[in-house]
Amino acid sequence: MSVVNRTMYPVQSSMDLIAKMQKQFTSLQTQLSTGQKASSLSELGSDRYFDLSIRSRINRLDGYSSNITTVNSRLDMFDQITTRLSAIQQSARGLITPNSYGSQDIILGAVPVQGASNLDEVINLLNSDINGRFLFGGSVTDHRPVADLDSILNGQAGKAGYKQVASERQQADVGDGLGRLTLGGAGANVSLTEDGDHPFGFKLSTVTASSAAVTLTTPTGTAPQTANVQFTSVPIAGDSVTLGFTLPDGTSDGITLKAVTGTPDAGEFQIGADAAATATNFSAALQTSLQVHAKTQLVAASNNAASSNFFNGQGQTSQRVQPNPDFAHATTLVAADPSTTVVWYTGGDSSNPRSSIQARVDDAQTVNYGAQANESGTLSMIRSLAVLAIQTFDSSDPTTEGRFDAIATRNVSSFSTTHSSDPGSIEMLGIELNNAKVQVGDIKSRHSDYNGQLQGLLAGIEKSSDEEVAVEITALQTRLQATYQTTSLISQLSLVNYIK
Repeated sequence: MSVVNRTMYPVQSSMDLIAKMQKQFTSLQTQLSTGQKASSLSELGSDRYFDLSIRSRINRLDGYSSNITTVNSRLDMFDQITTRLSAIQQSARGLITPNSYGSQDIILGAVPVQGASNLDEVINLLNSDINGRFLFGGSVTDHRPVADLDSILNGQAGKAGYKQVASERQQADVGDGLGRLTLGGAGANVSLTEDGDHPFGFKLSTVTASSAAVTLTTPTGTAPQTANVQFTSVPIAGDSVTLGFTLPDGTSDGITLKAVTGTPDAGEFQIGADAAATATNFSAALQTSLQVHAKTQLVAASNNAASSNFFNGQGQTSQRVQPNPDFAHATTLVAADPSTTVVWYTGGDSSNPRSSIQARVDDAQTVNYGAQANESGTLSMIRSLAVLAIQTFDSSDPTTEGRFDAIATRNVSSFSTTHSSDPGSIEMLGIELNNAKVQVGDIKSRHSDYNGQLQGLLAGIEKSSDEEVAVEITALQTRLQATYQTTSLISQLSLVNYIK
């Protein structure tokens, strides 16, 4: 019979305690080998709620980090593209200069070729993509936003390109050769009248004279307007009459004719025997000057106006001349039909291109970094380069240099650095996208710091200290060995052993 019964010393309870300590010993050994406090969330006890919350936040930061990486790669590409566009813009400023025709007029032939080459590069840059996502299409990112060079200039599949649209507009502006003006008058009167109320050709704006022998009727009122020059007597040599015009692209032009006694040169008229004869000579000189200006200043302005008609900007509609009864006598611009006219830009058309593409980079922050090829900066560049690309400068034509100078003046104005601060300019586009990059960089840095803090909190919950675990194992091992020995001794107690 046992001396110590279950009541005095419950052996089974001791065995249960040993089993628990063995289980704890195994757990501590696992912690020491893995560095983790638990192999499952349930083993973390109440800390599992904090663990799940912290992990959820870290996962969100990882998602934002992925967005930031994607946005940064696109902004890096934007930076490269805008830098190159700026370089092309700077080069285009010196591409064509008034009164600079080169040795043996070599620049006359080189300008259209270089203009087309630059335009082709600009188009390719605006069609840049990253993994099939096109950057300059605003909210439309799944296809090339800008048509190719040949289609834009020469048309495609029966559709008219810019060259044809410009030709039609030029016919409408030049008319019968006098820029849609009618030269008339009788006796000592010379009149100049617009041939209708329409947007084409010269528009009379002013008429002035330095001679007391001339009475003027200035253009006033509604279109079509008329200016009249009446010679009340014979002017003296050196007297002049100046007529001012507004051109189709909004620029101004003027013709000044000076009275001379001998054989007149360009810009002069001969003083006649009387007022009527002088008026006849003035009318002839005015007709010649109008024809020259129609082939130079007016053609340049017409090409620019056609460029604005064809390359429509934000919120604008592409337009063409309606040939009624024909192009030379047309009176109306109509919306271009996409089935008969090349559409140069097929991307998104937001009034605020930057906000057309957004990326969530934080719980409360998004980054706007959209861009459209039809913004003012890129649009102006395309329009100007297209005008240069369609030109044919024939050095044997006496009006070529005048047209070259007129186009050069407009090109210099278009690419002037005074437009650098305009909304949508290449420079402003670069600045705004760079600001987005700085914003993303700041958020990324903040996320990195926050993620470090969260990882520290998570480690405090999940990670085990090797030193603490080793101490616990040693202490547990000591208790376990003592329990083994005690239990072994107790389990061997009996009456026989007691009597011995």
